[in-house]
Amino acid sequence: MDMRDDVLDDREVVLAACKQDGRALRYASAALKGDREVVLAACTQFGRALIYASPALKGDREVVLAACNQEGSALRYASAALQDDREVVLAACNQEGSALRY
Repeated sequence: MDMRDDVLDDREVVLAACKQDGRALRYASAALKGDREVVLAACTQFGRALIYASPALKGDREVVLAACNQEGSALRYASAALQDDREVVLAACNQEGSALRY
């Protein structure tokens, strides 16, 4: 593991980056893409960061709601079960009407 890999697996560094720009989740280690607090911070800042979340967190209602409240189109990256969840779909549609297509 080189220094860059160490940084991408450093929870404090990645969390700080995701709070500033949720797209930073893209570069995080696989382990941190499964860290609920890191993913929640990223999705709150940039809803479509949900695409980079672990499959388990794509099925986490609070994470998906945070993403959809920030950007309705994030609904497309949610688990199938949450794409059928009325409250999640409503949150997405309140933010972006065209989210209904997902």
